[in-house]
Amino acid sequence: MTKKNSDFFFEYYEKSNIPDTFNEVLHVQEQKTFINSNYDVDKNLDIINSIFFVPNYIVPKIDSKLFNIKKVTQFFKGYTILLDGFASVDEYLKFRFKKNAKSILKRVKRLELCFPVSYQFYYGNISEDDYDLLMNTLKKMIINRFKQRDDVSQNLLNWDHYHKIFFNLINEKKASLFVIKNDTEPICISISNHYNGKLFSSVSSYDIDYGKFSLGNIEIYKKLEWCIENGHNAYEMGMGDLSYKREWSNNIYNFEHQIIYPKKSFFVIILANIEYLKVLTKEEIYKIAYVKYKAWKAKRKKPKPFLAKYTTSKFDSESNIENLIVVDVNLENYHFLRKPFFDFLYSNMENINTVTVYEVSKHTKTYLIVGKTNRQQVIFI
Repeated sequence: MTKKNSDFFFEYYEKSNIPDTFNEVLHVQEQKTFINSNYDVDKNLDIINSIFFVPNYIVPKIDSKLFNIKKVTQFFKGYTILLDGFASVDEYLKFRFKKNAKSILKRVKRLELCFPVSYQFYYGNISEDDYDLLMNTLKKMIINRFKQRDDVSQNLLNWDHYHKIFFNLINEKKASLFVIKNDTEPICISISNHYNGKLFSSVSSYDIDYGKFSLGNIEIYKKLEWCIENGHNAYEMGMGDLSYKREWSNNIYNFEHQIIYPKKSFFVIILANIEYLKVLTKEEIYKIAYVKYKAWKAKRKKPKPFLAKYTTSKFDSESNIENLIVVDVNLENYHFLRKPFFDFLYSNMENINTVTVYEVSKHTKTYLIVGKTNRQQVIFI
């Protein structure tokens, strides 16, 4: 008797596949059943299936005449946004965030005020050139974001796999790529899987120079808008106890580990029960280890700043600027000015086309940001 391990969540969302152990699955939310075309009863009569990360809003079904099942609630929780009953993203915002819904909308409006912003969803059609450009840009964003956090990205460890599979998945409408652009520059990119009317947000990141604008929240807002307009009834965020998931999710759920085994012999029942005890023990170990990890992380020293340090101060509006040199923050030599420049746009509600950056002194690393009504001096330490 052999044992087979399967990750239900991975199979379902990344491979658009239901493990062949199950003859059908029920989506609890809409009470809709999907028949599994991959079901193979004969193959599973000689296997103990140990299937983990089954979200509780999807109920896989087995043939109870042939198989027994044991279930273990897993330690890690999942986060999803259920969209049935909401006619628009703004309606969901009001439901979820109450009075604070306006703060999300203000972020969107502020971004659109400051920059010539566009949003693009690649779903069913993307060229190889566009795909490679955007995926390489997303990779750079993730690298910079995790350098800033002084942390390790699991997505980068799997990057070659992601880059290989998502091109075809997007063109087959099994995945999508969403991008926010400032003019022609991508500033936030997200790739997602799609299956049975549900979107799983797989990998996302943003340009950290735009950190003030809360691009992560804008990304979720725009993708929820797309989901509602395109017949998707769930926005899945997967596991991982992160604050933004708790804030946005209206369904924090448990995963199950299911052990499925044929009824044919006493020996198989013993083996299945051994597997059940192993799973129970593993979940207890995860719980203890995770609590210790969280405590260690809370005590850990804060990471060293990844971006250049600087101070800002208001500048005398009467000062003469005619003889100062105008600099372009998009030139590589002046990239370090992008963050204070974008922060200035956000804080003063200025459009990028009405603000100029001047070099006061290269020696002292002093610069001047001049808008319609405000001026700010920036000195790099």
